[in-house]
Amino acid sequence: MTTTPAPVPVTRVRPPSLLSLKVTTLRHTLERASKPALASLILLGVLLVWAEVYGVWRALTFLGTFGDIGTSVFARVLEIGLITLSSGVTFSATTAAISTLYLSDDLNFLLTQPLATRRVFALKVSETFLNAALVPVFLTVPLLLTVAVYFHAPWWAYPVMILAAILTFAAPVGLGALLAVGLMRVAPVGRVREVSTALGVLLSAGLVYAIRALRPEVLVQKMQDPTKVEALLRDFAGPSSPLLPPSWAAQGIWQAAHGQLAAPLLPLLVLTIGLLLAATILATKAYQEGWARALDSSTPKLDPTPKRARVIERLLARLGPGGSLASKDLRVTLRDPTQWSQLLVVAALAGVYLVSVRAVPIPIPQFRGILGYIQLAFQGFIIAGIAVRLAFPAVSTEARAYWLLRTAPIAPRQIVVSKFLGVLPVTLVVGLVMGIASAVTMSLGPTLLLLSVLVSLSNALVITALGVGLGAAAPKFDADNPAEIGVSAGGLAFMGLSLAYSVLCLLLLARPAAGSVLRPDLYPGLSALGTPEGVLGLIGLGLATVFGTWLSLRLGWKRLDGLE
Repeated sequence: MTTTPAPVPVTRVRPPSLLSLKVTTLRHTLERASKPALASLILLGVLLVWAEVYGVWRALTFLGTFGDIGTSVFARVLEIGLITLSSGVTFSATTAAISTLYLSDDLNFLLTQPLATRRVFALKVSETFLNAALVPVFLTVPLLLTVAVYFHAPWWAYPVMILAAILTFAAPVGLGALLAVGLMRVAPVGRVREVSTALGVLLSAGLVYAIRALRPEVLVQKMQDPTKVEALLRDFAGPSSPLLPPSWAAQGIWQAAHGQLAAPLLPLLVLTIGLLLAATILATKAYQEGWARALDSSTPKLDPTPKRARVIERLLARLGPGGSLASKDLRVTLRDPTQWSQLLVVAALAGVYLVSVRAVPIPIPQFRGILGYIQLAFQGFIIAGIAVRLAFPAVSTEARAYWLLRTAPIAPRQIVVSKFLGVLPVTLVVGLVMGIASAVTMSLGPTLLLLSVLVSLSNALVITALGVGLGAAAPKFDADNPAEIGVSAGGLAFMGLSLAYSVLCLLLLARPAAGSVLRPDLYPGLSALGTPEGVLGLIGLGLATVFGTWLSLRLGWKRLDGLE
């Protein structure tokens, strides 16, 4: 007698969630993290948010005393700020998308699993957004919420303004993902990064030109003529750059803050969704093929021909093993377009910054002096932006090859110091050029000129050392791609501490600077620095520079020496 086995019910296995996998990884990382370091990072974030909210509220209160003209000025500044941040995200989005979508180490595992291509692509696009736009979103959201509270916006305006901030930076990320998929499909093998870098430079140049097209100096010129105030208000009523998505976001945010329907956000929403859908549709056809091309593109072509060391390499070799290591880092940086290309946008933004400072007419010497001193803090922000790309990942980019350094006769101190000396020339040159050029173009006095040089020098030394030191203290040798390193917990802490140090330098020398600007008759020449406040300020700046540089580097090599 034959019996038929009972049918076994077929249960559909739910596909694994990639998002939950990443969330679990993040939770485990937080659990293993040092609790004091995590608490310090949270405290630093809270202080930065409080400082931003306080500053925005005071600015709105001050400008509100001038009526519509004051609030219109803030609206234009908001628009310029969104365009500036979008310019930085647009530049880095394409190169970040190349690194995240095609060069991540976990793709070897994900793309060989029974997972839909669009799911892996969506996960990597989300990672690209976090890598390229997390810091701009963090800076923008508290500002927008403060604006909403100040104007007593309705409850629905708050989520609308947060959505506007996300869409502002999601659009360039979607464009970068679309360009990345297209480039990996059609660009010559081995030249994908160069082509993506060129596109990023062109897109950023267009947005930088748009910033200059706003011509903020026209505002000052018209405010000096009372007969042009009415024309100025009419100009501010409409969009200054109606074809730019950040301008749509600024209009929608401003309307929502005043309780009006944010209609300009609709084309921004359509544009962002369209870019992401287009990238997803293209990825379903060409993502895996592009990934295979990326493997060929990332494989270097070795040249067996022996080459003699260059002059700079021979000079660095005289410094010992640390100098040779710095020479190696210089070669790697120049060979990788995703590294040296970051300097292009920094140089462009610094140039636009100096041109804008020179173009603004400030007839009152006292006001020009105060503005010239305060803008040194913004120069520190630019140096921090360079350091988070070059200094902070300096140790982590050694990745799996780090064991070669540890087995070689090279001490952790030599590793950290060589990384510091390799990045310092870049930050030092940029800082001194901006400090001296801005002081000269604004016709500042000798005291402010000297303080500009000293503050720029201190910012370059301490911020570079802080980046290398914190990057060595909390390295990410297992990062899936280099773009993740700068947005790690250590990277965010570095940005916060760098901004705080830039402000600290200004506070230390605020009294002699104010004396030379407000009372030039009592403090001619450099006499303001000879006062007790000036001497104490200079001593404080010198101590902060020496100890800030030394302690940052020492923290890096001590923690690096303790790694197993």
